[in-house]
Amino acid sequence: MLHPRRHRFPFFLRTLLAACLAAAIAWAGNYSYSATHKTQKSVEHVLAVLTAYGQVCDSGCKYWGPGVKEFFRLEHERTPTRWYTWSHVQSGPKHTKYFSEVTLTQNADGGFKFVVRQLQEKDKALAEKLTQVTKKEHAPVFDVATTTFTVKKTDAGAEVTQAIVMAATGLVTMFPGKIADGMKEGCVATFKNIEK
Repeated sequence: MLHPRRHRFPFFLRTLLAACLAAAIAWAGNYSYSATHKTQKSVEHVLAVLTAYGQVCDSGCKYWGPGVKEFFRLEHERTPTRWYTWSHVQSGPKHTKYFSEVTLTQNADGGFKFVVRQLQEKDKALAEKLTQVTKKEHAPVFDVATTTFTVKKTDAGAEVTQAIVMAATGLVTMFPGKIADGMKEGCVATFKNIEK
């Protein structure tokens, strides 16, 4: 007696497929990197560099942004201390496009804290609204991506600490070395841009 076609799919292939799907679901990674840079540039100069939207890209712009194809600030719901940005970044053949929320907190000592938080699954309604407003896609590679700049005023200029926290699931986690290199390269780019 012949079995229905669906049962003739070889057992080892069904087992392999199930194992691969389980592995893809199980792959999860948390990544972090932090670096500090001392500069003779002023705190105001550092903030101007961090907010130089439209002047940051991988090649041909005033400031270097590794893999950055497009990067701009939205006017939608913008305030002096909170706004949104959109980024298009290419790493090899992979493109990622996403919105981020930026918050700026000035400190009494003259420094500031600058947080760039990629919109996450919990921000789905907001991301959809920003997509409607800008006609830009929100399709991030990482589940979580937050960069915090802590800038302290010093007698000589400023001290800038850049801390990156990322989390991902799925196939991207198969390349932890590339993720680590990308975070380091991002910090190097920030510090080089500050010195311009």
